[in-house]
Amino acid sequence: MTFEALSQHLEAFLALKRTRARRSPYFEGDQRRRLRYEEALLRSFLERWRQHGCPWPIHTEFAMDWVMLGSSLGRPYRDEHRLLAIRAFLLQIRTFEEQTGVPQSQFRRRYKRRAPYIFSDQEIHQLMEAAARNPLRFRAATVSTLIGLLASTGIRIGEALRLTMADVRLDRTQAHLYIHETKFGKSRNVVLHPSTVEHLRHYMSARATALRGRQAEPFFTNTICRPLIYNPLRYTFRQLLKQTGIAPSAGQRRPTLHCFRHTFAVKRLTLWQREGTDIRKQLPWLSVYLGHQGPETTYWYLSATPDLLRDAGALFDPELMPRGDRR
Repeated sequence: MTFEALSQHLEAFLALKRTRARRSPYFEGDQRRRLRYEEALLRSFLERWRQHGCPWPIHTEFAMDWVMLGSSLGRPYRDEHRLLAIRAFLLQIRTFEEQTGVPQSQFRRRYKRRAPYIFSDQEIHQLMEAAARNPLRFRAATVSTLIGLLASTGIRIGEALRLTMADVRLDRTQAHLYIHETKFGKSRNVVLHPSTVEHLRHYMSARATALRGRQAEPFFTNTICRPLIYNPLRYTFRQLLKQTGIAPSAGQRRPTLHCFRHTFAVKRLTLWQREGTDIRKQLPWLSVYLGHQGPETTYWYLSATPDLLRDAGALFDPELMPRGDRR
């Protein structure tokens, strides 16, 4: 392996990371700086490899020596960042060069995954009503409609922000959204409930009035025909949470726009459970609808709420059911 060859591998790796990062709606500010930092780290590793005569194959010891170079007790996360960056790069190299050494992670996860915030129907209505009270009428209609769409379909916030007018297909026999080339590179149709279709039609009417005949490709747009940006929208949502007094309980995640996706999945699973539907048979359909890679990803939602666990457990122990619901 020559320096030029490894440099080409690095450029391809960085190009892939940039492409994936820019597809994310969260690619702003800190995320941009983090990507530039990781690029600088990997370029410094490549330069150190060149200075040592381009030893090949790259051994784990060489990578760890670079990780620990300049290590300091006063910067506890520095070594972890360097290790994770070089591990990702060397793992990609090993797909082409099997003899490449990859250091094992020496760091344990610092955070335990907390249960997501599940919105009640009342909280969803409160948020939509609070958004509709914005004195900027088109902004009010846009944010309120966006919240309703997230809650009624469970699509990702990034998928909603990337919708174009052509993707919102309300005049078809079965009204649906076309979600294309999203996470994992999958495309899918998201069928819409008639009530959701009605609200989207109202928004399209308000949209046409606000734009005054101008054409805008993004479905959710502002008055200058530009798409909505995630970070300002996140700030707006936090303000709505304060206005409505919605806050997490102990051990619960802070409510976010992504929590509407968890809420949709949990409510659907809970409804199926209470109807006596075999969740195991329905789960693959829900996985496709949500754009998951497979049912195993969707199974995580089964543990999201005590009500869902209680209803599932009641199938095996009738004593767990509320007295009025026992049959």
